[in-house]
Amino acid sequence: MLIFPKEKLFQFAKSMLTAAGLSADDAATGAAVLIQSDLSGVDSHGLSRLPLYLSRIKANLVNVAAKVKIVSETATTLVVDCDNGMGIATMPGIMDLCLKKAKESGLAAATLRHSNHYGVGNYYALKSINEGMISIMTTNTTPCMAPTGGVDLLIGTNPITVAVPAARQKPIILDMATSNVAMGKLQAMFREKQKIPFGWAITKEGLPTDEPSEAVEGSLLPIAGYKGYGLAVMVDILSAVLAGASFGFDIGRLDRAKVPKPEGIGHFLLVIDPSRFLPLDEFKKRVDDYVLTMKESNKAKGVQEILLPGELELRKMEQRSQEGIPVTDALAALLLGLAKELKLAGPDDDFSSLINKAS
Repeated sequence: MLIFPKEKLFQFAKSMLTAAGLSADDAATGAAVLIQSDLSGVDSHGLSRLPLYLSRIKANLVNVAAKVKIVSETATTLVVDCDNGMGIATMPGIMDLCLKKAKESGLAAATLRHSNHYGVGNYYALKSINEGMISIMTTNTTPCMAPTGGVDLLIGTNPITVAVPAARQKPIILDMATSNVAMGKLQAMFREKQKIPFGWAITKEGLPTDEPSEAVEGSLLPIAGYKGYGLAVMVDILSAVLAGASFGFDIGRLDRAKVPKPEGIGHFLLVIDPSRFLPLDEFKKRVDDYVLTMKESNKAKGVQEILLPGELELRKMEQRSQEGIPVTDALAALLLGLAKELKLAGPDDDFSSLINKAS
């Protein structure tokens, strides 16, 4: 296991994305999203995603020179065509536009089409929290889950992110997949040759499994059975149907399609200015009171602390900001190989020298 400061890994990620063809600005934006993921302990969406992103770029399935276009706009809404750009490079700017509109009008909603994976949800959550805003985000993803009662992979992990600012307490950030586990986490465990818990996924024959190799060929399972399936459906409606984006069999697949095509997924974003409902200081104080109500309530036997959504990730951010971000040996070897392909590393480089060179 290797550990590096966040700044060095940011420069490395930026150099990799730049070498893959993104502009300097887009590469910096994308790298910031990736490093935020690793910084907050969501390792499945950080540097470990670079191999997939770069493979899609190499296969001409992502437009590295995308021109984001606002299709229609009102004082409170945006319809955006992402021109098949990288989600981690295009989505942050749309969040900024929604924050601006929400400050002016009280709320703002956006749909995005012709997009790709936009990375960790808490990156965008923290953007809205820093502006004193509530935000709700959904995105559909590459199908990896069958509908309840079915066998065809038609639904993605379809995450939901909700962010709420607080005053003295930590903000509340719900950032969850509607499947039992994110596909990126399963893929990370496959790479590290680790077993997965039963209940995460089934084989393509519909049988329980603890083998990630069987799970990636089968189907993830939704949280809470048919209830999680219902949530995933609603994410599809907001992120894809409403946005005019692809869903189900129409989503482009790199891994299983005979003729790979762009993902074409969509996103939904809603930003709310709480000061239009309560004075902001009063609202944040009430959030604090709510947090303390939960945390100071009676604990079950053996429980040391009651946590709020996002609290563990925020603590991990504080820890890794001070101590550095870990990179497993397997991931380091994979990234070093990709860097050599992009002519960023020489034959005598190891991952540590590569990181120092990038920074």
